Amino acid sequence: MKLSWQRLRIRPKHRFATSQWHTDEKETIVLQLEHAGVVGEGEIVPSSLYGQSLESSEAALAAARPLLGDDPFAIEAIVQRLTAELNDQRATVDGLDAALHDWVGKKLGVPAWRLLGLEQPRKQTTFTIGVADPELTRTKVDEALAAGFDALKIKVGTPTDDDTLGYIRSKFDGPLFLDANMAWSPREAGARISALARYRPTIIEQPLDRADWEYMQPLRGLGVAPIFADESCERPADVVRLHGYVDGINIKFNKCGGIREALKMIALARGLGMKVMLGCFVCSSLAIAPALTIASLVDYAGLDGALLLAEDPYEGIERTGGLLSLSDAPGLGVRRR
Repeated sequence: MKLSWQRLRIRPKHRFATSQWHTDEKETIVLQLEHAGVVGEGEIVPSSLYGQSLESSEAALAAARPLLGDDPFAIEAIVQRLTAELNDQRATVDGLDAALHDWVGKKLGVPAWRLLGLEQPRKQTTFTIGVADPELTRTKVDEALAAGFDALKIKVGTPTDDDTLGYIRSKFDGPLFLDANMAWSPREAGARISALARYRPTIIEQPLDRADWEYMQPLRGLGVAPIFADESCERPADVVRLHGYVDGINIKFNKCGGIREALKMIALARGLGMKVMLGCFVCSSLAIAPALTIASLVDYAGLDGALLLAEDPYEGIERTGGLLSLSDAPGLGVRRR
């Protein structure tokens, strides 16, 4: 298999910020796997939180070349080799996993979701309102509601939380997902979450630092909303560790390594009676398509990373209000504009 890649520069329509960081522009990596005249594509979305960077991802791609073999159909075996050798660079494994599924689907002339025995993806996504000053926050909320989104994800953990949530609830009565991105200490989290009860959240995500996962258990007993782990849950083994401490998990492909590893996490969570959400980072539709491919298996989806962009360089995902869908085009179903 011939492997090549290049960086992709993307810009959110508005500055995207959480309680921990912000971005006005970023780069991802688009890779191509070529074999037998067919090209499969994938996107790498590195995150410094997990020890990933553009440079480490490119080094991992170079190291991945001898691990790919000469049979793109052997996706599971290839991904096992990649996760064993590139365990700390799973955003790169994710991109390669996506490209392999794209290649096989294109080679066989079928969509990746059909390869996996799944129904055609049609899933409601949340739309994220990042941290911003009150004027910009109101602009983003108004734009989201005007665009027909019927579930909102709000980044909380700032002094303006009440202003933001009060404004949203004055205009929107639908599902509200609150994501603290590790903003609170174990000592203060209980009071913070209790104060959010009046906004009727659907879930509360990652209230504590990723290392403080054991302290999330008593937060479930507050009865405000189910508690979900995001930053504390990277890979399949974390699902088992978190059982009993949280109500659900948020799976992001650049954390776990792509479709194959995400399917393992979903199976574990379901077996343990836990809820499952699929999430993403700011990215193009090329990185959203693999997660949307398996979205029929989960409870919630926050797959709006490409919807936050000023211009998405890939097309193929259809949106009607808050509903995302993939066609029956071969592979991942997206293409460069």
